[in-house]
Amino acid sequence: MSLFGKITKGIKKGVKKIGKGIKGATGKTVKGLKSAGFNKNFGRDFMKGFASVGKALQQPEKFITKNDPLRKSLGFLSPISLAGSILTAPLTSVGVLEELAGSKKMQKKLKSGDVDTITDVALTPLGLLPLGGGGAVKSVGKKVGKSIARGFGRGISKLF
Repeated sequence: MSLFGKITKGIKKGVKKIGKGIKGATGKTVKGLKSAGFNKNFGRDFMKGFASVGKALQQPEKFITKNDPLRKSLGFLSPISLAGSILTAPLTSVGVLEELAGSKKMQKKLKSGDVDTITDVALTPLGLLPLGGGGAVKSVGKKVGKSIARGFGRGISKLF
């Protein structure tokens, strides 16, 4: 097995364990709420709300990146996108984890091996590091890591 094969296998195992842990925790939470007397639709509605809050927490970074006039010429090193990414990294990271916990669609994409979903979830912990822990390095690392992983994943997917 090549180096990249080992790396891919390790990422898939880690993501699978994270997904199982999140599914187990949310499943137990839903069962506990149902046994406490909530109606049959409460669990479903709660999970939908949880996923929509996760999506909402990701919107500030997406908005800044989308409306950045320098992004087309400078790419991920645009100062506006970079500053926005640094400031919104904790919110976005929590949003990705919440959406993963509440969205069956995102869980299926993760389980099927979607490259974008895997990189988003794998790089989420970088956004949860304290700001004093090298905020600019963390943000650049996250953006560069995402772009490299997506490019690598798309290249690999074309081979198969």
